[in-house]
Amino acid sequence: MGRKRKRIVRTKPIPTLPTVFDCPICGTGKAVHIEIDRKIQVAVIRCGKCKVQATRSIRPIEERVDVFGDWLDELLEGEDDHTDVTDSNSTEPESMTPD
Repeated sequence: MGRKRKRIVRTKPIPTLPTVFDCPICGTGKAVHIEIDRKIQVAVIRCGKCKVQATRSIRPIEERVDVFGDWLDELLEGEDDHTDVTDSNSTEPESMTPD
């Protein structure tokens, strides 16, 4: 007779949130560190390579990932606004040429 085989229990690893991020300004990987002070509800974002520093107020439930995502959205919105201004200025002189 054969023996009874034991069932193999496989557990999936629990995914963790990242704590170090890539810098969107200088492009360096894993250079942005975020320090959160929950007592005064402030987060400080720092890049170790290009020395960019930003301070944001946070809600009590926000984590490092949320702070980085909001900061990245602000940077991208700032770039979009800048390109819109240069595009509108470049088209105005052409339409205002004297006849």
